[in-house]
Amino acid sequence: MRQLRRNAHAKRLSISDYLRAAALPEEKPRSPDVVPKRHPISGLWYNAAPNQANPTLEEIQETLADFP
Repeated sequence: MRQLRRNAHAKRLSISDYLRAAALPEEKPRSPDVVPKRHPISGLWYNAAPNQANPTLEEIQETLADFP
C-alpha cells in the first residue's frame, strides 16, 4: 500500500486515479470525422459530424424491412 501511495504521489494523482490509469487502456484520439452526440428523443448515440450523409426515407424503410 505504501508503494501505491508513493507512486500515486509521484504522478500527482489520487490513489484511485493512479489505479484507474494503470488498469484502463489509454483512450485513442477520436477521428475528426466522429462527433458523438445523444439523440434528444431516443437517447441513442449517433455521429453528429457535419459531413455525414442523411439517409432518405426509402433507405430507412429498406433497412427496417428485415425487422419483424
